[in-house]
Amino acid sequence: MNIKIISIVSSLSVLLFFVSILSVVKDKGDYHYLKTRLETTKSYTIDVINTMPEDDFGFQPSEELRSFKALACHTIYSIEWNMELMKEKPIKWEPGDENRYSKEELLNYANEQFISLQTFIDNVKENPELTDKIIDVLNHNAHHRGQMVTYLRLKDIVPPDYK
Repeated sequence: MNIKIISIVSSLSVLLFFVSILSVVKDKGDYHYLKTRLETTKSYTIDVINTMPEDDFGFQPSEELRSFKALACHTIYSIEWNMELMKEKPIKWEPGDENRYSKEELLNYANEQFISLQTFIDNVKENPELTDKIIDVLNHNAHHRGQMVTYLRLKDIVPPDYK
């Protein structure tokens, strides 16, 4: 009988421990669950940009479309612009000449902006409005990254495997 009571009390203690851990995680209200998604988005976006040879960075499928370089710049600049919006310090949309970066500069810019986004998200409290904005950034990135993959295919370049 005593062993059954000890067993029940032990089981309840373990259960209460896990419930308390879950409530702390839930109440923390952070974006820890996005860390892997953001790292994957960063890695894949940089891989796609890096796959296009620098000699082909100016590739433009038609006159009315951006060059690969401009498309990549637009994609990365939008992270910077959206972060300021999320910080409630909106800036005017002024990407400048989207063809101004070399491949190395664009890859560095992309890396910096993704690190800034991760740092920002690591230091804010989760809320529905901010979550919507973060999802918008990820969707916008995926949309234009898909276009960049199409540009690679038009150049007969095998894009990196989807992550």
